[in-house]
Amino acid sequence: MSWGIVMNPASSAHKILLGTGLGTLMASGLALISGQLSVEEPSLGFLIPITGIFLILLSIQTKNGDGLLSSLFPVENDDNAKLRVEQELSSASKEEMIGGAWAKLEHTMLSKELEGEE
Repeated sequence: MSWGIVMNPASSAHKILLGTGLGTLMASGLALISGQLSVEEPSLGFLIPITGIFLILLSIQTKNGDGLLSSLFPVENDDNAKLRVEQELSSASKEEMIGGAWAKLEHTMLSKELEGEE
């Protein structure tokens, strides 16, 4: 059953960054209401809402495929994701074949060496 929802890395990162940013802004609001954070006396506590705003802006850029995290979280559709996974599997298969060939060659060489010592 397909819901038609495309979950690409950029979309997932956007949701995580947005949720974290909104959470930090909500925590800052609660700190202001409870008196833990004061507007009259700026302190290091204001790094929390600044971080929240930064995360929200970063999430918007990431969703669009721009910004600091665009190389880590690319915008890709189902076809691109399928192609990327197939390439990774093909590469892993080739590496496994090469590793097997080296192991076979090493086994043959060691067997010949042991036969020569007897």
